[in-house]
Amino acid sequence: MSSTMIAVGIAVLALGTYLIRFAGYRLGTRLALSERTQTLLSDAAILLLLAVAAISTLYEAQEFAGVARVAGVLFALFLCWRKAPLVLTIIGAAVMTAGLRYIGLA
Repeated sequence: MSSTMIAVGIAVLALGTYLIRFAGYRLGTRLALSERTQTLLSDAAILLLLAVAAISTLYEAQEFAGVARVAGVLFALFLCWRKAPLVLTIIGAAVMTAGLRYIGLA
C-alpha cells in the first residue's frame, strides 16, 4: 500500500468525522427527541462501551487473553468500586497484571 493511499484514507476519515460532527451540531437544535429516547440513546452508548471493554478484556486477536488480564481488569473494577483515584486504579491494574504474568499466569 502506497503512502499516497494512506494519506487519502486519512483525509477521507477526517472529512467524514468532521461532517458527522457538523451534522450533529446543525441537527441538534432541530431534532426534538423525547426524554425516553434520549435516555435510550445514552444507555445504548454506555452498553456499546461496556461491550467493547468486555471483548478487549477477554480476547486478544481470536484467542483468550489470559487469566492475568482478566484479573487485572477485575482488580481495577474493585478499585473503582472503592473509589480509588484514576491514576492509582490504572497503576494497580497494571501491577496486578504484570505480577501475575511474572509468576507464570499468562
